[in-house]
Amino acid sequence: MKIQKLTKVILFAVIILNAGLLAQNKKLYILHTNNTNGALENCYCPDHPFGAVEKRSIYVSNFIKKHPNSILVDAGDIFTMTHRSYKDSLMAEAYKFLPYDAILLGDQELTMDPGALDDLTKQMDVSVVSTNLKRKGVIPSKILKRGGVKIAILGVMDEYAIKYYSKEIQEKIELSEPIESIKKEMDRLSNRADIFVLLSHHGLDIDKSIAEKIDGLDIIVGSHSQSAIEKPTEVNGTLIVQAGKAGYYIGVVTISMKGGKIVEKTGKIDTMKFKMPDDPRVMELIEQYEKTTGRINRNKQKMLKAKD
Repeated sequence: MKIQKLTKVILFAVIILNAGLLAQNKKLYILHTNNTNGALENCYCPDHPFGAVEKRSIYVSNFIKKHPNSILVDAGDIFTMTHRSYKDSLMAEAYKFLPYDAILLGDQELTMDPGALDDLTKQMDVSVVSTNLKRKGVIPSKILKRGGVKIAILGVMDEYAIKYYSKEIQEKIELSEPIESIKKEMDRLSNRADIFVLLSHHGLDIDKSIAEKIDGLDIIVGSHSQSAIEKPTEVNGTLIVQAGKAGYYIGVVTISMKGGKIVEKTGKIDTMKFKMPDDPRVMELIEQYEKTTGRINRNKQKMLKAKD
């Protein structure tokens, strides 16, 4: 009897120990998008027959079901370059279908009429993060928790992103110095976050410069330069990622942790291919747009007929 009891105690201790080790060894995922540029779907032209938000929505839903320790972020330029209000409102509705944890406003948003932008962000019902932008409704950071790990999301835009706009537009966008803004916010959150993720909107070269000047940044999710980075590399310990343009891709960052510390960070981009399923809710928005404007995606219709 004593031996049986001892065996049970040992077995129980092994189970508890293994559970603790498993809890310490985990993977987190960051799904990221940028420069969607109002593409509910794309032209399906022969040289890039890729999908956009209509594919992204299903992809994200399936991914998060498989990997609950995931977050979803966007680094800006969500809406059309020419500020087409009707299509922008449909895009805002489509983004509401996706479980975005945080977005950063890009230059295409900040050069909109402020009231129109307020309406769109309210429609999306998502946290708008920017650490160096002074604007109503924008927060400097957001802390998320996944699998017991606290992830701080910051956002930043360098003045370079609005360099070629008129002086009148530039003066309406209040940006503080990005490096100092990031450092100050990271210091404030130093005891509250395990991982620091920076959303940025100014291009890959400036992302590299920021990574070189700031210690402790784990990930930079970039945009503006519309770079499709298939195999991201680290600069000063910071993994810099970006997922192209027009909704062709979605970026996936995998963070491996052991004992509460990051041991590996990798990234890739997945293509929204034609064969992937469409979200019927987004397709309803696209059909609504086609009926209202008469702009029919005939390339996609041809591909669907060929598929049948």
